[in-house]
Amino acid sequence: MRTAGFLADLTAALMSWGVAKPRIHKEVFGPESSVTPGVVRTTARVPHPPIGSVGSGPRISFSRTGLTVPWDGRFRSLLEFAEACDVPVKFACRTGVCHTCECGLVDGTLRYEPEPLIEPAAGNALICCSTPQSDIDLDL
Repeated sequence: MRTAGFLADLTAALMSWGVAKPRIHKEVFGPESSVTPGVVRTTARVPHPPIGSVGSGPRISFSRTGLTVPWDGRFRSLLEFAEACDVPVKFACRTGVCHTCECGLVDGTLRYEPEPLIEPAAGNALICCSTPQSDIDLDL
């Protein structure tokens, strides 16, 4: 029997015996769905260039999606740009503190604003607080 099924059955049995739901506590390790901070469940959309005018900045490649589009300075960060392109990304703080948005930087140079508290690992980028200084290839 799977753990989640067992806990559901046990909870139902306890409630049928008159135990109030607020008094039933459980802790699940493993079979529950994963936690993805910052990722809002929506219908998946095919990545595309941002809606509106086309940027004239460095080329941003999202290598996993196959999308390459010119940077548009109306976005404050590569994270905002990726979101506008419907590229799946993870994030939480949007200020370079939590590292949830850290992803592979295949090629290119970035500028951080604000500077992250801790630098990303070698070969990685924090897209929540960076903008491109050159053409960029991200592992997204």
